[in-house]
Amino acid sequence: MKLLLVNPPTTLEVRYGKLSSIGTLYPPLGLAYIAAYAEKKGHEVKVIDCEAEGSGFEEINKFALTFKPDLVGMPTYCTTLNKSYKVAENLKKVLDVKIVLGGAEATLNPVKAISNKNIDFVIYGEGEKTIAELLNSLKNKKNKNFSKIPGLVYREKGKIKTNKPMPLIKNLDELPMPARHLFPMKKYHSSANLRGKRTLNIMTSRGCPYRCAYCAGSLIFGKSHRFYSTKRVIEELKMLKEKYHADSIQFYDETFTVNRKRVIELCNRMIEEELNIEWSCFTRVNLIDEELLKKMKEAGCYLIFYGLESGVQRLLNLIQKDITLEQSEKAMKMTHEAGIETWVSFMLDLPSETKEESEQTIDFAIKVDPTFVQFPIATPYPGTKLYELAPKYGKLKDNWDDFNNWEEVVFISKGRTEEEIKETVKKAYRKFYLRPNYILKKLASFSKLPLNKSLAMMKAGFLTIFTK
Repeated sequence: MKLLLVNPPTTLEVRYGKLSSIGTLYPPLGLAYIAAYAEKKGHEVKVIDCEAEGSGFEEINKFALTFKPDLVGMPTYCTTLNKSYKVAENLKKVLDVKIVLGGAEATLNPVKAISNKNIDFVIYGEGEKTIAELLNSLKNKKNKNFSKIPGLVYREKGKIKTNKPMPLIKNLDELPMPARHLFPMKKYHSSANLRGKRTLNIMTSRGCPYRCAYCAGSLIFGKSHRFYSTKRVIEELKMLKEKYHADSIQFYDETFTVNRKRVIELCNRMIEEELNIEWSCFTRVNLIDEELLKKMKEAGCYLIFYGLESGVQRLLNLIQKDITLEQSEKAMKMTHEAGIETWVSFMLDLPSETKEESEQTIDFAIKVDPTFVQFPIATPYPGTKLYELAPKYGKLKDNWDDFNNWEEVVFISKGRTEEEIKETVKKAYRKFYLRPNYILKKLASFSKLPLNKSLAMMKAGFLTIFTK
């Protein structure tokens, strides 16, 4: 069977706004895993990553007419669902083809996702095994039995049927490595504040046991934490370095240091194998300690992304972050003392957040003094607890296409205005980045970046701070 996977048309400008020059464009690993598993099961797979290749709806149709897929699959987020519908509508006009949606939005609201007449199937949860079983069922033209496929939503005699969930994959080493060979690898790049001329991403685990109100990741990968074997991770790191010439890696796990013992083991192997590659990761302030940071630094870690999210304990409690301001301060101090840089996110305009509390968050950001900071506008994405909370505390827009937390204000707390919130964000960047002592202290960090990344950061900073 022929499977065509499509990352729907969008651009960095749409996703990042004025920060597009420093935004991340990585191969979508979710699609890459789906593609690899389908290939392993004997199916022919092609991929169109419209964002990377600059492809539009017309190019998708032309490619599909040549390839003639039996099934077209697309990932969905609330911001891309309408684009997926448009791709499906256009394809149905020129081909007799089945369309399946997966990903975050399909998992959060599968009935809504399949409500569009051009969508034939929806996969919720982890998609590798479900899509392989769907392809096998479609191959059996005389006796298509969709009712026995876990994780599938489909129509039968006009009625929407939802099958039982597909069990989470316990042994992730069963999965083949992502099918990066199907993607335009030379067109991808990391965010501008990451070192390396060729930075690529890797997932070494799935799931997160935490309950942050703004995140829906656990609905797809579960609250358990499953990880690939150290042997498998080392093999993939070597492949990224040798085949794709990566000189820097970003571990894309939601929470890299959940399993401390496993991270220590992985770091030791990276040292023993003499990989000599710099890397960064995402984790939480309550999941690090001095010994762990020292080992990570020795293995090549140069930067950790922490979601501190607020400088107000009341708001941290509201969003169920399950950390304290004291933990954030301690973790930042330990990380910097270990010689590791920090990249921190603080959301502004959380539900019920006052202007004064936004100021407290800005002041806290200056106090903990990360190497890099971002101030996204809080966006209550559909399916999250934050989305449920939002109407209680203010006004929430209903056009999901606007859910871009870098520039668009989709939620306004009572007593605040869209204009004031946007000005507060600009003020945050000005107060943090235009401090003379910050500029002098961070020159060393900037000097380690490739010239094109340094220039991109200066451009983004100018547009963010000085333009409307």
